[in-house]
Amino acid sequence: MKVLISFASLFLAFGSFAQTGTIAGTVLDNSDGGNPMIGVKVEIKPSETPLRARTDDEGNFMISGVPYGDYTIIVTGIDMDSIIQDLTVDQARISMNIESGRTLEQEEVEVIGNLVTDRKTPVAVSTIGTKEISEELGSQDLPMILNSKPGVHATQQGGGDGDARITIRGFDQRNLGVMIDGVPVNDMENGWVYWSNWFGLDAITSQIQVQRGLGATKLAMPSVGGTMNIITMSTGGKRKIKVKQEYGTGNFLRTSVAYKSGTLKNGWGVLFAGSYKQGNGWVDGLSTQGGFYYMKVQKRYKTHILSLSAFGAPQQHGQRSYAQPIEYWDSEYAGSLGINDSLIDTERDRGVRFNEHWGYRTVDGERVVQNERRNYFHKPQITLKDFWKVNKKLSWSNIAYVSIGRGGGQRYFNSGSSILYDENGQIDWDTIVYANQYKELFGTTYSTADAAYHPTALKSSQILSASVNNHFWVGGLSQFDYKLNKKWNIAGGLDYRYYKGTHYVEVLDLLGGEYFVNAQNQNAQSAMKVVGDKIGRQPWHNYRDGFVQWAGGFAQAEYSHGSWTGFVNTSTVTNFYKGVDYFRGRQLVLADTTLEIGYNDTITYNGETYSSFSEGLVNHTTGWTRKTGFTFKTGLNFSITEKQNVFMNAGYLSRTPQFSNVVNTNENMFFDTLVNEKIIAFELGYGFTSKKFSLNFNSYYTKWGNRPFPFGLAIDDPNDPGGDKIIVNIPGIDALHYGAEIDMVYKLNNNLSIEGMVSLGDWTWQSAEEILVDGVVDTIDVRGIHVGNAAQSTYAASIRYGFFKRGYVKVKYTFFDRYYSNFNIQDYKSGSSTVGIDPWRIPSYGLLSFHAGYSVNLEKSRLNFKVNVFNALNSVYISDASNNWVDNNFDANSATVFVGQGTRFNVSIGFEF
Repeated sequence: MKVLISFASLFLAFGSFAQTGTIAGTVLDNSDGGNPMIGVKVEIKPSETPLRARTDDEGNFMISGVPYGDYTIIVTGIDMDSIIQDLTVDQARISMNIESGRTLEQEEVEVIGNLVTDRKTPVAVSTIGTKEISEELGSQDLPMILNSKPGVHATQQGGGDGDARITIRGFDQRNLGVMIDGVPVNDMENGWVYWSNWFGLDAITSQIQVQRGLGATKLAMPSVGGTMNIITMSTGGKRKIKVKQEYGTGNFLRTSVAYKSGTLKNGWGVLFAGSYKQGNGWVDGLSTQGGFYYMKVQKRYKTHILSLSAFGAPQQHGQRSYAQPIEYWDSEYAGSLGINDSLIDTERDRGVRFNEHWGYRTVDGERVVQNERRNYFHKPQITLKDFWKVNKKLSWSNIAYVSIGRGGGQRYFNSGSSILYDENGQIDWDTIVYANQYKELFGTTYSTADAAYHPTALKSSQILSASVNNHFWVGGLSQFDYKLNKKWNIAGGLDYRYYKGTHYVEVLDLLGGEYFVNAQNQNAQSAMKVVGDKIGRQPWHNYRDGFVQWAGGFAQAEYSHGSWTGFVNTSTVTNFYKGVDYFRGRQLVLADTTLEIGYNDTITYNGETYSSFSEGLVNHTTGWTRKTGFTFKTGLNFSITEKQNVFMNAGYLSRTPQFSNVVNTNENMFFDTLVNEKIIAFELGYGFTSKKFSLNFNSYYTKWGNRPFPFGLAIDDPNDPGGDKIIVNIPGIDALHYGAEIDMVYKLNNNLSIEGMVSLGDWTWQSAEEILVDGVVDTIDVRGIHVGNAAQSTYAASIRYGFFKRGYVKVKYTFFDRYYSNFNIQDYKSGSSTVGIDPWRIPSYGLLSFHAGYSVNLEKSRLNFKVNVFNALNSVYISDASNNWVDNNFDANSATVFVGQGTRFNVSIGFEF
């Protein structure tokens, strides 16, 4: 809602001695044809005595007895956002027309959400509004709607609902900063973003702003590729109720409801949204089921906005985890790429929808789908915010939040036997259950009751387990924004986060048996496991805690005068890390030494025998270590004319390593080399905006030193090449990302608009680094090798036609090129024949989507009909690939891939009133 305060009739009648006056004006609803707003409250602050009035039937108001001075006019009312305007009373008469400036709610969003103003803030930015989300998202994961924005590439990986990934300028989402209403959501241990946790956000999202590069985000968020701010709706404005029903490919069904109260009496407001989905997925066996809830209660009290919000998305969905050789999916397509037949017939032409991670299981006489790979999680988040407009110059916001995540990933687990498949390549669950119950199967005794553990119970040799990843995360953010004068604005704040992640493997389903023996502990009675018990996968290190603390501060100064705007930002953060492992063993502190005793083990020292269950032992811990980093960013914008602007920005980032590059979780010890990443970035841009045509051009240069590999790198033990891998940290690899981006919009008329985008990048690795393992020196040489896992060139074009003021049709085409596969860095060991050879370049591909909708206006309500078709041409393409899993030729023969999804559709009908 836009509201106009008309002060065309504003006058100040001052007394001859008292220097006070009378203020009169009109409040109009600019979003409703300029009709007067009746009964809204108008206040003048600050004042020693109340200076307020309410508008009459024509929207007029009058306030008398206003002394000379500087004031703030505050307009509030039901079904509208607060309006705050500055006014100086220093002359006999003031006449002005004032359109609604930043409302209190808008200012809260800009400050807390760290939003920037296009063509004013000197950064590259793309903003996706409610309209675009509503028209184009359909049943996709949220990142997929960004695929036509400059520098962005998103894929669905294996095709599981919520398993999308996104890159910006070649940097994956571990190196992007993602926030929801100003609260960071990247995983505190490895930086990843799990989009399945955020299903349903589209129902209450007002906008998504993507700042590419280091950006102008004030927070101490060490993002390299960019930041993504997801801003939810406020409770203000007009009351709205929305109900929507969707249906899509794979019997996808989703029902959503949303309620926004608007501003109620006494400044209260409520926003609620709920959603439920279920479906079978486009890929075989990738069923999904989930819910979403969101509740925000907001109270506007004088110049405060207090809000308490809570949301979560409990869900479960099937997964397809293993990429496969191309002919595994489609031998004809593989042949078109020059791939020779290398697989046996039963492993070829499974089909692009094939998924090996499911099968049918008989339960109570019925055949039901049973997933082997399944993700289940619930991550509720509660946020308490106070935004205080202290005066017309100073605002102060405080946020406290807590997130409690529970869930994990279901996996098949066995004790010496392989998973069984039927003739169709699906898991034969019934045979597995039978094998766990009867020793006669295959003439073996591996599934019989084992007297060493239990005299009568049935021992399972194949079970379903879950890799559980729970967390507890609490944080606080306090920041101020102060308008020093008409030219300068300063801001600063503090950011603290505490995180504890708990990780273990537990028994989920014994598949017909009554207990399971953990292969790592077969000599102990305690090795008998039943449903809910924790087990070890690989030597005893799968029950651990990861602790991270984050303490940061930031300061920013912004300048705006005439044609010039600019900013300077600096921030610092200290991270604290600690690992605790419960399966690795325990520690006993004696007077002269500390004994480390393996899990369920004994040790003799000075004639005394100690076991892992002796009194006084503590869990295996790394203790705390810490690293400190800082950021410096600056930018400058010059408006050449009202239509044209140029900008530049630069920054230096000393980025603290993520937990996964500090603690070697295999050994529960710190990596030998802990260094900060060093990032230098520059950017230049130009913008042109007119009534019909707008264009943005920007070029960037990002040098990333000490770029790490998440979780370290598993390499061959030089002293035991055929044995277990050794986990090492390689912090010294450098990379260079530079490129140029153009996006444009041309509006031929009010009904027809055309958009286009070109993004060209050149991203390469830049260094050779030595690795020292057990006294053996090896070198990784990736100089000049292109960075994989994201298309380095992307192009997009779309045309939208609106008809009858209520309908629209939109066609969009996006093309991905110069897309290199991911690779194993060990293939570039010095002396290898593959040094200097680029990874396989995935075939270019384009995707066409179709979007249409029509609205029917009813009395005080509206029906909305929408249809979306994705990959409308049913193009066959490779969405994700990794090299050299088959051989070391860096070609299509050596690649394992996921084939992208074919044509899908989503239709919906919505009712709002």
